[in-house]
Amino acid sequence: MPESFDVIVVGVGAVGSATCYHLAKQGLRVLGLERFAIPHAQGGSHGNSRQTKIAPYIGGPYEAIILRAYELWRELVAESQQPDIMVTTGFLDVHRQPQVAHYNRTPAPKDTGYFEKLDLAEIRHRFPQFQLTEPYWGTWDPTGALLRPELAITSFVRMAMQQGATILGNTPVQSWKADRFGVSVQTDRDTYSAGRLVLCAGPWMGKLLSDLSIVCTANRMSFGWVWPLRNAKSFLPEAMPCWCIDDEPGIYYGFPMMTDVPGYKIGLHWYGENVDPDQFDRMPNAHDEELIRVGLRKFFPDGNGPLLGLRTCLYDHTPDDVPIIDTHPDHDLVTLCGPLCGAGFKFVPAYAEAAAELAVTGTTTLPIDFLRIKRLLKQS
Repeated sequence: MPESFDVIVVGVGAVGSATCYHLAKQGLRVLGLERFAIPHAQGGSHGNSRQTKIAPYIGGPYEAIILRAYELWRELVAESQQPDIMVTTGFLDVHRQPQVAHYNRTPAPKDTGYFEKLDLAEIRHRFPQFQLTEPYWGTWDPTGALLRPELAITSFVRMAMQQGATILGNTPVQSWKADRFGVSVQTDRDTYSAGRLVLCAGPWMGKLLSDLSIVCTANRMSFGWVWPLRNAKSFLPEAMPCWCIDDEPGIYYGFPMMTDVPGYKIGLHWYGENVDPDQFDRMPNAHDEELIRVGLRKFFPDGNGPLLGLRTCLYDHTPDDVPIIDTHPDHDLVTLCGPLCGAGFKFVPAYAEAAAELAVTGTTTLPIDFLRIKRLLKQS
């Protein structure tokens, strides 16, 4: 292994693995450092499934990023020859409020094909698994898809290493330094040097950025799998889309049953407690189960069957819940890619492409001004 690299990437989860790949395919000497095994279930990029969709982002600041991400997900599927990384299921987005800002700004379906609005009767007709009453309504995005996080990460890592990258698992980073000549990273194994550094540490970004006086937090979340009580076929991908339901105390979300994981997955978005990512109770408990049972009893009585599994994960947050993709304000050779604020997986390949461009050239072709760190420095 060479003693010096062009770029070191700290954190080889979802966005870190993709960043290693984007850098390595340019012929750069890349070192990826991951504190856990690759992939792992200690952060936020595990659990066999994630959602992606286009409709909510059209007309807003994320539009170019989600469209580029879709292109890159499809490229990953083709290059890795792993079609299960992205499985098109469609996406059903259910709301209670009569007006939802991102759908008001989205162009009409005849202009884009990204979504159509569904009243309650149409939802019941198309998706009888959903037990909804007034005032719920929804939108249907036929481009919605199920993403496989572990498969995506392993594919990015495999392709990065095939391009010459060096990636080390079970190698915790203890500290990093940067000056105008380069960067160095101290791990529990050795000290590594490079021309540039990219920080993609997910829930641990707050600790790595503590010198900036920006409070980034980690939030303990949970999700689970159950076997339907009745009509199990209606929870398979050919009948059940990915979905979200805006409700109290957060947003319920779920996925169809997949062949490699028994049961129907459901979780609750935007709840939980702030924790130290190195010291918290990872063991799921009865409260975690009850959170999903509330949603099952209310919206999916046919699905409210035996529990097959519960897992915890971590969301990482900035003070305004908008990700950070930028050059470090004090170190031109250091690029920041995170926190991604609990909704970042769908954007991962585009965020990684932007981070790789920033690391190499200091600029990016993606419109990321709203993700720049300066907005937080003004508040701190």
